Amino acid sequence: MSVEVAHVSGISCRLQPLADAAWRRAAHEGRPIVASLVAPAPVCDPLALFSLHGLDRDGFYWEQPSEAFALVGIGDAFTTTPAGDRRFREAADIVSHLLTDAVVVDASNGARGTGPLFTGGFAFDPKRKPDGVWRGFPDARLTLPRIILTRVDERAWLTVNLVVWPDTDPVRAIAAIETELADLLCGATGAPALPGPAPAVEGTDSAVEWRALVAEAADRVRAGELEKVVLARAVRLRGEEPLPVPVALERLRAAYPTCRVFAVACNDAVFLGATPERLARLDGDVVQVDCLAGSIGRGATPEDDARLAAALLASEKDRVEHDVVARVIRGGLAGLCDDVRAPERPRLLTMANVHHLYTPVRAHLLPGRTLLDVAERLHPTPAVGGVPRESALRFIREREGLDRGWYAGPVGWVGATGGELAVGLRSGIVRGREATLFAGCGIVADSDPEREEAESGLKLRPMLAALGVPLR
Repeated sequence: MSVEVAHVSGISCRLQPLADAAWRRAAHEGRPIVASLVAPAPVCDPLALFSLHGLDRDGFYWEQPSEAFALVGIGDAFTTTPAGDRRFREAADIVSHLLTDAVVVDASNGARGTGPLFTGGFAFDPKRKPDGVWRGFPDARLTLPRIILTRVDERAWLTVNLVVWPDTDPVRAIAAIETELADLLCGATGAPALPGPAPAVEGTDSAVEWRALVAEAADRVRAGELEKVVLARAVRLRGEEPLPVPVALERLRAAYPTCRVFAVACNDAVFLGATPERLARLDGDVVQVDCLAGSIGRGATPEDDARLAAALLASEKDRVEHDVVARVIRGGLAGLCDDVRAPERPRLLTMANVHHLYTPVRAHLLPGRTLLDVAERLHPTPAVGGVPRESALRFIREREGLDRGWYAGPVGWVGATGGELAVGLRSGIVRGREATLFAGCGIVADSDPEREEAESGLKLRPMLAALGVPLR
């Protein structure tokens, strides 16, 4: 008997009594019950697994190499797509309802990212005017994957999830899982995706119009109508062949190991990126939030790089933009958290191509509150929307002329007692031979259109390079 067959057989034997217990509860209570088993798994490359099995199964990929953490979701045990202004609240209710009463056996001793959890994301603005670029990506979409691979350091676990209804046949459900696991494990030791030759790609941009919009927004700020507004721009690409998503993800995780490299596959499209910005992370009752606003490029030499970093720290314009974000985030946590702590001055967060002003915020979540409650309160932060929030969103809807879709929206994973949602930045959506990439800049009173265009260009570079587009 092969290692893979023996492993699948062992998981099935342990899952069967869980499924039977969940079915008895489901039949008695007349509602679905989650049965979940966490078992040790062969250590494999998470990106290879996603590339082989996730792209055609509405999969989810999340990796932060600097933390030696990765999570891949394959298949769909249950999906919810709440819409409109109540999407966070409805998602929180469904997640809590299913996960709180789950029947779980966990051999990982509660390792981060194991057990039943939901993966997916949210659109930036449910009131946007949609266009065809984001078809298949609704206001919100959270999925309980059938199979989750979690890798922490040099250990790995498989979480197998079943949603058992009163009319579910547990024996047939386990048989289906056996087939899926066998297929999954056969490719689990495959080699990671490696960069290939750059595809021939053409791009279109509207930088001239965007600079004019920046000037208009700065005028509105100076007139007192807004304190800050974040404007996004898009670059549209078209290749001669399908754009290589696995190769792009491999390049992103190699170049940006401190970022959260992510991909959400939905129907025939993939939303992917490498975001430096955490919206909120929950470990037990500890909440961590990032304030990230204010940017400058890296220098060509160590001396030049140090000069640019010092200029960013001394920049009044960038400090004003950053302080707005930090103030609003601390205020947003009030009522959800206590013991909110943050340093008085921002520090530098240095990426491969850019320096950011960065302030970490740490707090304790109050009983009865969830990670999705925090996301609802904070999104959109001033780093991606503006201040006042509603005035900034109204300006964006009326003047930006762009469907951001899931760009700058929350993306990540949510469990019963933990999870992490990031802001979907440095990102784009790929559908076959076409891609749309996004970047944004915070506009305040003294914003200069030329400088903002240059900054947005820096933020577009990670995705352009990942897709093999030659950089100027």
